[in-house]
Amino acid sequence: MQQVSAPSQSAAAKNAALLVSHILSPIILGTLLLALSPLRDASISWAGAIVAALFTTVIPWLLLVMAKLRGRVTDLHVTVRRQRHGIYAMTSGLILGGLLVLWLMDAGAGIFREVLCMLLGLLVVAIINIWWKVSVHLAVGTYAILQVAGQSPQLTPWLLLFIAVLSWSRIRSFQHTATQVCGGVAVGVAIHYAHEAMALVLY
Repeated sequence: MQQVSAPSQSAAAKNAALLVSHILSPIILGTLLLALSPLRDASISWAGAIVAALFTTVIPWLLLVMAKLRGRVTDLHVTVRRQRHGIYAMTSGLILGGLLVLWLMDAGAGIFREVLCMLLGLLVVAIINIWWKVSVHLAVGTYAILQVAGQSPQLTPWLLLFIAVLSWSRIRSFQHTATQVCGGVAVGVAIHYAHEAMALVLY
C-alpha cells in the first residue's frame, strides 16, 4: 500500500481548509442572510431584502473584485490588514446608501435592523483592525448562524459544529491565529445580541 507523506497530507488539509473558507466566505454568508431574510421575518419584503443585499454585500464585492484586478488588494479575502481600511470605508458608505434607499422604500424595521447590524459589525471590526487583525469570516459566520439558528435550542449542536468547522478552516489555512478566530466569534456574538436589543426599539 502506498503511503501518503506528511507534507502531502498537510497540503491536502490546507487546500480543504481554503475550500471551506471560500464556500463560507463573508460575502456568501452575508448575501444569503440578507437575501433570504423574508424566510425568517415575514415583515421583510423580498424587494427590501434584495436591495439590502445589493448595497451591503453584492456591490462591495464587485468593487473588491475590481480592486483585486487593479492590484490594490492582494486577494479577495483582503488578508493584508493595512489593505482593509479602504475596503471598510467604501463598504460603510455603500451600506449607508442602502439604508437611505430602504428608508425611501419604507422597507420596514426588520430589514433596517439586519442592515444596521451589518454596519455595526463592520465598524467594530474596522476599529479593531487599526491595532489588530480579527477574523471577518468568524465575525460574519457566527452572526449569520446565530441569526438563523440561535433561537432554536435543538439546532445548538449544528451551530457549534458550523463555528468549529469555520474556525478550523481559517486556522488550518494559516490565515488567522486561534486568538484572531476567537475574536471574530466574540464580535459575531456581540452583534447578534445587539440585533436582539435593537428589536426592542426598532419595530
